[in-house]
Amino acid sequence: MDSKPNFLIIVADDLGFTDVGQFGGEIDTPNLDALAANGLRFTGFHTASACSPTRSMLFSGTDNHLAGLGQMAEFARDFPEKFGGKRGYEGYLNFRVAALSEILKPEYYTILSGKWHLGLDEPYWPDKRGFEQSFTLLPGAGNHYKFNLQEKQFLPSIYQENGRLLDAERELPDDFYSTDYFTTKFLDYLEDEKRKDRPFLGFLTYTAPHWPLQAPPKTIEKYKGVYKKGTVRTS
Repeated sequence: MDSKPNFLIIVADDLGFTDVGQFGGEIDTPNLDALAANGLRFTGFHTASACSPTRSMLFSGTDNHLAGLGQMAEFARDFPEKFGGKRGYEGYLNFRVAALSEILKPEYYTILSGKWHLGLDEPYWPDKRGFEQSFTLLPGAGNHYKFNLQEKQFLPSIYQENGRLLDAERELPDDFYSTDYFTTKFLDYLEDEKRKDRPFLGFLTYTAPHWPLQAPPKTIEKYKGVYKKGTVRTS
């Protein structure tokens, strides 16, 4: 195995600072707690104020305006009079910046499983930005059922794998929950023979806990009533 280190970057969507057990959260996060307890915790940090701008900074290492996401990806479409055609507000990860996956691809096995939100159109998909293997939800949010909350109509969520648009209703399992499936797909990529002996750069980008909040019945039952006690409690 190459002596170069592996990189695993886990991204949660709309996760609050104190939602993780290590920082006082009520939801069990034992694996993240273990990483925090045995690693470094960066407790003074800043991000962009919204989703896709932050992702563009994380993927490129630059300011979000340089990367093309001066605002949310959808704004160039929804507010063309304000953002349409403006440099820095293209609504996708532009090609003036290099993605980390593109920089490391010559020596790394580059994989991504989870949310993309850096360009809906095919020229901007992960396989065009240095990822050898990718399974992603393309827009900013997805429903495990059929109603699209962003478009406010019955539409299947938009997924792609390795540059191919998926038929979500036909190709995803009936018991599909994104957190579980993204993890399984990521592990499958790690075991894929395409990796050979290369070190990996992996992005595991969950949609949770971004709305819609949908979970298996056993998870819902486990935490039923936890927050009925209110936000201030004493032991």
